[in-house]
Amino acid sequence: MNEGQAKRYQQAEKLIKQEKWGSAGDILDPLVTETADPDATRQLVRVLYKDHQYVQALSNVVEEPELFYQTEEFAKLAVKIMVQNQRFMLARLFIANGPAEWQQDLDKLVCDGEQIAQTKYQQTIQQRLKTFYHLGDGDLLEQRQRLNEAYALPLDDFILGTRFVLHDPFVHYLIKADIIENLRKLGVDTQLDYLWIDNHEYQVNPAEMTAQDEVPAIKTVRQIIKDRLGDQDAISFQMAKQQLELQLMFLFPRAANIITNPTEWAEVLLKTLNGQESGNDTAAEKWQQRLMTLISTLSQAGK
Repeated sequence: MNEGQAKRYQQAEKLIKQEKWGSAGDILDPLVTETADPDATRQLVRVLYKDHQYVQALSNVVEEPELFYQTEEFAKLAVKIMVQNQRFMLARLFIANGPAEWQQDLDKLVCDGEQIAQTKYQQTIQQRLKTFYHLGDGDLLEQRQRLNEAYALPLDDFILGTRFVLHDPFVHYLIKADIIENLRKLGVDTQLDYLWIDNHEYQVNPAEMTAQDEVPAIKTVRQIIKDRLGDQDAISFQMAKQQLELQLMFLFPRAANIITNPTEWAEVLLKTLNGQESGNDTAAEKWQQRLMTLISTLSQAGK
């Protein structure tokens, strides 16, 4: 902040102490736009919450959630705003990404909010759940929008909808992967059946899953790519990393079952990016050809 902006911020702080929320917000809103200052952003959200402008407060939190891990007080403010807007799953994911020592108290805020919503807004929850059931009706963009809306559901209802969605052949697999990954982050301890990219059904317990970044085979493939290209060809290195990440999006959560030979997987990936063909008909080549077809559908989905 420059000197003039700092004075305006100090003026807003005085108004906050006087609990003149609207006047403080009138100063902080343009100040945040001008400076993107973290302190100003947090204070603006606090003011909006106190002034009962919950939707606008949520918009600011969602835009930069990492700003609200500075203290437990600000984390609690962010959770209260999400709960006030009935964004229960979003609140749980926010908590899961924060310090473990805060989680118990913050989880209670969400659980209390869910119980109130189940009583006061049961019809709204049922309508959201029905929309979640029909997630597969739209294209990939529409499915992502519907999934975002489903994050307003209480956890038990979200899991109920998930059991149906993971079986639906019309739900894009990346949507299913997002759901499973988020339930992993929340440590949800339940057995789920899901239809995978090979059109076979598998089971997974999110609480028992290893984060994909920690899978030894994946770490090995990444290291091989780095060793081959990291210090030699920055552009090819980035392309290889991007291709691998796209592959892993589709392979989730079965990457360890598919990448059984990390060295061969890396070799095939690098040769393919160089336009080379090994002429071998290995499992790694067959899988990467299948993945290339799936990845190509992403660009088409964005048109």
